[in-house]
Amino acid sequence: MRRLLIAMLLGLLAALPVSTVSAQGVSPAQLDRAGWDCFLPPLEFNPNVHCAPPGQLEGVISGEAAAATFFAFATTDLGATHAPLLGTERLIRGDLFHGQPCPTDAPSFAYSWLFPRFGWDYYICHTFDSPW
Repeated sequence: MRRLLIAMLLGLLAALPVSTVSAQGVSPAQLDRAGWDCFLPPLEFNPNVHCAPPGQLEGVISGEAAAATFFAFATTDLGATHAPLLGTERLIRGDLFHGQPCPTDAPSFAYSWLFPRFGWDYYICHTFDSPW
């Protein structure tokens, strides 16, 4: 049931414009209080707070998750109560990736491999203009 609720929340938030989501108060602080894992990647790779639904970050780090979705916020403050939602990052494990296009990650429209940056064998597709 919890997974269904998380999936529904992700679908709802992905369908809303950024300004609407921000106006609703979704922030790193709020997601952290709800049990999400929020983290700040190394600044040289991405200077934005990312939040993952419960268990997804752990699954990516261990390599057990087939896929994951992270939210990215335009802030470096993990405790931010107001931060614009940049968009989502969809991750797929390396053994499941077969060169699929990423229609939302211009200009390449291609997934990026995370292994050189984080040591994770996952490919990532952004729904916003990512810094790499």
